[in-house]
Amino acid sequence: MRTILSISIWLLSLSLPLSVLGQDIYIDYDSTEYYDYGNEDDIIYNASNDTTKVEVKEFAQEKITTLKSDQDFNYKEPPTMAESIWDRFWKWIGRFISALFEGATSTNWGRVFVYVAAFVGFMVILLMILRVNAFRILYSGADRGTITTNVFHENIHEMDFDQLIQDAIAQQKYREGIRLVFLQSLKLLTDKQFIHWQAGKTNHDYINELNTSELKINFNELSFYFDYAWYGNFHINKEAFKKTQQLFHSLKQKTSNQ
Repeated sequence: MRTILSISIWLLSLSLPLSVLGQDIYIDYDSTEYYDYGNEDDIIYNASNDTTKVEVKEFAQEKITTLKSDQDFNYKEPPTMAESIWDRFWKWIGRFISALFEGATSTNWGRVFVYVAAFVGFMVILLMILRVNAFRILYSGADRGTITTNVFHENIHEMDFDQLIQDAIAQQKYREGIRLVFLQSLKLLTDKQFIHWQAGKTNHDYINELNTSELKINFNELSFYFDYAWYGNFHINKEAFKKTQQLFHSLKQKTSNQ
């Protein structure tokens, strides 16, 4: 039996190609797994020595100092601080208002209400900044006759404007002085027959009666200063009064040239 097995193995070896028998068999394995680190010092390397010249570079101290003093390169952040109760309160107010507006603007009527409220708030803030008495303006527009009686109750043809204006200046009543200068301009235009003075007429009515653009522009600016001082509830200083007087003298000169 052994003889038959030996003969079979011998015949099988003869049947293999000679090229296979003459080559080494390659086995794929991880080289690091079989590397013998213990004999690493015994390995002889035949590579040539590195003759590259190494140039040592140093940082310029002045450049380093300049970069340190440059705030663009300062990446330090201030230490964080915990929120105060006051800050939390305002954040809560902001979230509350945001939620309120978000809910109100979800419907058409809600959006209309928000827009109207925003407009009214803007007008209130604007009037507060300009220090305008809104109630006085509304009252003046609703009851024109009463204002005419309070402002233009005098007969302009019987008033000594020069003396009255001097008294107002002496008492530093510049608001009253502007009113008197405006009334004096009405008397001037009436005497020159450019307008027809009548109690109850508005400034716009007198402007329409003027027949030249120069007089209209001059009187319109004078009327603006009067409205500003009398109805605007502003503090009137000496400079505003002088400007009104300058406009009156300019109006007087223009009427003399026509």
